[in-house]
Amino acid sequence: MPKRNVPGAGEKDRPHHDLAAFKASFARDRAITFSARRDAPALGMTIDDVAAAIARLEAVQFRKSIASHADDRRWQDVDHLPIGGLVACVKSIDDVVLEFVLLSFKER
Repeated sequence: MPKRNVPGAGEKDRPHHDLAAFKASFARDRAITFSARRDAPALGMTIDDVAAAIARLEAVQFRKSIASHADDRRWQDVDHLPIGGLVACVKSIDDVVLEFVLLSFKER
């Protein structure tokens, strides 16, 4: 079990999830948390804009995987996606009901 008080614990430098699977899942289901849905307009983006941005994600934009605070057996992938003049922090996680859920989409 990762230790929360040690910097870097509960993190890894390889994606935990398959990027193509996440992109396909989001294009199909548009599974998004309330907070990600709330934060997108702060970036001047609609949900359609978010979907288009997710479709443009590339493996080189991956930053890290982090263990979920709620369940350290579940991993969140973190990507930094350039959009216009800013960089969006995109967090995704696998889901029991749907394949993946977009957890966070906000300015880094």
